[in-house]
Amino acid sequence: MSSDQNRGKSYGHVHAHNGITTCDKGHSHMYPGVSSPPIPSGIFEQGDHYHEISGRTTFDHRHYHYYRGTTGPAISLGGGYHTHYIRLRTSFDEGHDHEIEGFLQATNS
Repeated sequence: MSSDQNRGKSYGHVHAHNGITTCDKGHSHMYPGVSSPPIPSGIFEQGDHYHEISGRTTFDHRHYHYYRGTTGPAISLGGGYHTHYIRLRTSFDEGHDHEIEGFLQATNS
């Protein structure tokens, strides 16, 4: 299968993540993105996995921040859906950083 034929094929689920960072130095940033595919942890057949998230915040107050981290384990929501919790700090730019904290968008996997 060529790379064009392979484009968009699923090799595991992903989660959307978005929100607003903490307010530091009088402003905050949005952080839209999509997680990595699942990364096995423990007994993967039982659904134990986490995801990496990374990206760049929106450009506000003439700068942006990078972020990168890993989620906690899957949190079952019932009906085949689950989410993950994330808590991390952005890069240190313009004399400050921000915190990102919350849950990824639920998905059925």
